[in-house]
Amino acid sequence: MVTNEKSNLKNFFQFFNKITDTLAAVTAAAIFIVVMWQIIGRLIGQPAPWTEELTRFIFIWLIYLGIGIGFREAESARVTLLLKYLPKFIRKHSIWIYSVATIGFFLFMLILGIELMSQQFSTNEKSSVLLLPMWLIGLCVPFSAVTGIINIIQSLLYNRSLLEEEVRQ
Repeated sequence: MVTNEKSNLKNFFQFFNKITDTLAAVTAAAIFIVVMWQIIGRLIGQPAPWTEELTRFIFIWLIYLGIGIGFREAESARVTLLLKYLPKFIRKHSIWIYSVATIGFFLFMLILGIELMSQQFSTNEKSSVLLLPMWLIGLCVPFSAVTGIINIIQSLLYNRSLLEEEVRQ
């Protein structure tokens, strides 16, 4: 039964990774398409004012997706240089200190992101050119937080050796 649970968990992570990777690829392709539209429009003398706003919103989504995805395989920013100067007790538990602190940050980000979205939703805030509901843009903050938490857990389960290697150095 334990093997089945591990298989289900691994399947969940693979499915989740496919979703986030697909979203990142779609946003990168969308930025390219919109910017090309903007360039071509300016060249032919018919600039589209909506392209700047849409590019900005897609780029915000791409950045926040990247923040969450960066924690998947222990690729996130960590200050490991100072570890060799800290006491052995702290070095020994640095992975857990890092994990708890990072998950705490993402929980903070999740709560503030939900508050931001609810404020945008309740005030019916819309973008200036496309009149998009701004909560759709604000959704990237809690989505990134959830992605980051899931990827930290995945990193601890499947890439722990990468984290421990930095502690040994």
